[in-house]
Amino acid sequence: MLKLNNLTFRKMLIASFVGCFGWASALADVVSGPVAIDDLARLPAVQSLSLSQEGDVLVGLIENPSSKSKTSPSLALWDPDDLSKPPLIANPDKDVEFIFVSALKAGKILVVARKPWTGRLSGCGEGKSIGSTRTYLTKVFITDKSFSKFKEPFTGVKNLRRSQSLETCLQIASTVSIISTLPLDPAHVLISRLNSRTLKSEILKYNLIDGSSELITRGTVRGIMDMRTFEVLTKSQIDFKDGEYVFETKVRNPKTGELEKQDSLTWNSAERYSVDVVARDEETGKYFVLTDQFSDHVEAYLYDAATQKYDEGALVSNPDFSIEGLIFGSTASDFGKLIGFAVGTDAVKIEYLDPELSAVQAAFQKNFPGKNVRIADYNQDRSKILIEVEASDMPPRYFILKNKRSTTYLGSARPWLKDHAFSKTELVYYPSRDGRQIPGLLTLPVGWQEGDTPPPAIVLPHGGPWARDYADWDISGWVPFLTTRGYAVLQPQYRGSTGWGRDHWKAGDAQWGLKMQDDKDDGANWMVEQGYADKDKIAIFGYSYGGFAAFAATVRKGGPFRCAIAGAGVSDLTRLGNNWSSNRLQRALQGKTVKGMDPNLHTDDANIPILIFHGDRDVRVPIFHARNFYNAVKNTVPAKLVVIKDQPHSLPWTPAMQQTSLQAIEDFLTGTCGM
Repeated sequence: MLKLNNLTFRKMLIASFVGCFGWASALADVVSGPVAIDDLARLPAVQSLSLSQEGDVLVGLIENPSSKSKTSPSLALWDPDDLSKPPLIANPDKDVEFIFVSALKAGKILVVARKPWTGRLSGCGEGKSIGSTRTYLTKVFITDKSFSKFKEPFTGVKNLRRSQSLETCLQIASTVSIISTLPLDPAHVLISRLNSRTLKSEILKYNLIDGSSELITRGTVRGIMDMRTFEVLTKSQIDFKDGEYVFETKVRNPKTGELEKQDSLTWNSAERYSVDVVARDEETGKYFVLTDQFSDHVEAYLYDAATQKYDEGALVSNPDFSIEGLIFGSTASDFGKLIGFAVGTDAVKIEYLDPELSAVQAAFQKNFPGKNVRIADYNQDRSKILIEVEASDMPPRYFILKNKRSTTYLGSARPWLKDHAFSKTELVYYPSRDGRQIPGLLTLPVGWQEGDTPPPAIVLPHGGPWARDYADWDISGWVPFLTTRGYAVLQPQYRGSTGWGRDHWKAGDAQWGLKMQDDKDDGANWMVEQGYADKDKIAIFGYSYGGFAAFAATVRKGGPFRCAIAGAGVSDLTRLGNNWSSNRLQRALQGKTVKGMDPNLHTDDANIPILIFHGDRDVRVPIFHARNFYNAVKNTVPAKLVVIKDQPHSLPWTPAMQQTSLQAIEDFLTGTCGM
């Protein structure tokens, strides 16, 4: 009977949407040809939308045409019950940039902002040890529905005896966050911050209404907590034994109250399993664990700490792809319940176990076939549900569903592109020279069809390298920029990429510029064989680690590339080494895998033209990597270095930054590279 009721409800809900989206499928005059650089570089019209727990506040970041500032979005607040009214808008102060906003509860809103800063950090975080560092200060604020006051609950009390430079270091290096919005509590959230007096992390129960706080525990909780009692349930720690890092998980014994080591949840850096204890099931007391201990791909299991055993068989799995996350209820009605999961296919595919949310997703999927439909937010009684729909060929669009009946279109991230033609990205596999099957995301030029003359092509490796690409709308703008200009784009998921299986991930260890680079070359050759690329017109373009791949291609003899573009790339592996990251876990695991062919030691072998662009506020990959490589090859091959003012390593970037890099790429490809 329960299944029948759920199925009936789902069919009724889908039926209620029929005709609701008539505008969505209406045919319009499609605009083809190159999408304008300004249209890709422009701030999104709307982004970072969020709904409060009570459903009385909808906030987001918007491009405000009345603001003089074109470098930062504005804060916007709407009344979800009357969306016909214009939003309340707050613009940032000079040099300040809003980068994130989230509606909380009790009329309070979380805002993250940053501003450029230059000064001596003496090695703090990722700052220089000697001289000044050009970077950004990021702060987290709490404000209200009037946007009148912005408080900083995460900063703690300053130590008057401490120098300003050290105080600044603490702001830059410390991690502050909301651990939980505590949906069962109408006034409090759980926050993590650095106590600037003791220099220790602490977790506080923060009152959004009066600003008071209660200390819950000192130190960083590397594990999970019971969000009802704030008891630490699990603890992860790293030891060094017999030349390997050992990653150990302890779980609290409810009878003794002691944290006990779990052998089944312990692994070392040689094995490099994924073992992530994400939550506890309140009904059974068992733990939800994401792990690849029993498969090449990550699966979800239930784990019994009392017996130190996993349940027989995976709770959630996929034979070809990893489970990237579990989704738990975030309101009083579904708190702690498993309501869905994410699978890392070509994109992040959300599957809802909750019948109501599954029905909502299915209804939108019916009107947007082939697009990615995600439930972004909902209020306590689900009378208001915020939905995002997007795809590789469609910028994000946002909707709000009220009372499971009426749907209001809130807007598109880039409405000025609604009639422009874009290509859909497809998941492909191609063989490497040693027989490994390499996943790739292929986006063909707009309008190109099988049998047409092979187009010019770009091999676009992602950064990381412990990362992967998804077939979503490309927020960097690079894929639509290139494919609307007639280029085919292959994003190779080369060995060392995550999300494609543990074996594929580990196969990239110590293979920088070697087998990892073979995978890019083999991808280019495969495109030629399939008719997707003109063999004489293929370029490689990458950012961060992808920039390293472009440097490596420049000095690699006999490669398939006509030219290379390196954005914020690593060129000097020797200097990267132990300074890989300020994060201890990343150093322990990833640092020792950063080995292979060092482009900086082979600059005499440069044999193709290269464009290098790099931000002057990049602390993740310091700009010396770009300058040193450029100076070493500029007299050997055609080379150009573009330094982008105020650009940090990671997004978001301002329109001016985007315009500079995109224009440089276009000029280089059509000019120096001859493509």
